Amino acid sequence: MKYSVILADIDNTLFDFNAASAAGLTATFAHFSLPFSEGDRQLFFSINDSMWRAFERGEIEKAEIYEGRFERYLAAQGLHGDKAEMNRYYMLRLREGHQLMPHCRELLQALNARGCEVYAATNGETAVQLSRMEASGVKHLFRDHFISEGMCAAKPSKAYFDEVFSRIGEEKRKKAIILGDSLTGDMQGGRNAGIATCFFGNPDEADSRCDYTITDLLDFLKIIE
Repeated sequence: MKYSVILADIDNTLFDFNAASAAGLTATFAHFSLPFSEGDRQLFFSINDSMWRAFERGEIEKAEIYEGRFERYLAAQGLHGDKAEMNRYYMLRLREGHQLMPHCRELLQALNARGCEVYAATNGETAVQLSRMEASGVKHLFRDHFISEGMCAAKPSKAYFDEVFSRIGEEKRKKAIILGDSLTGDMQGGRNAGIATCFFGNPDEADSRCDYTITDLLDFLKIIE
């Protein structure tokens, strides 16, 4: 087998974060009696995504994202609200969102059946990610999880991956591949770590950091053989 150690991103790779986030945001804005349409949702997503990418590039701290996204959204819409309370309520709702991406469960089961070591590699919030993994019924399919909050660094930092391999065995680096949807977090992280990369997303967006590109999770099985 070409790759037997799988570092798998969580949000919008294995779990449908957009669906969970949309449901959580709808509940949050309704709870605080604020308007929230489909167009509003797309604006929030854009702000949230831009802040996560800035974090991955090392431009802001992770803590700035949570309340900051609500602050920026409210300002852009000319609305008033308690950013801290809105974020707190949203994060509670987000824990309830454990929708899987198509073929996620089948992929994880197939990887385990082939004897692969599957590890979750995420920059997401610890309580949220663990809750979603447990509720989805797939937590047992991961050998371990590496959530940046409990580590010395975050993706795409080389230090993050060095800590991963210090825990699972440095010798496993040569058989490892990272699967993810983020060019700045996952693909750049793979490059920094010196491991193979597989981009899950639009092939037109892939760049030189992507060794492989897939649009269906089950196609990943062809790559690791």
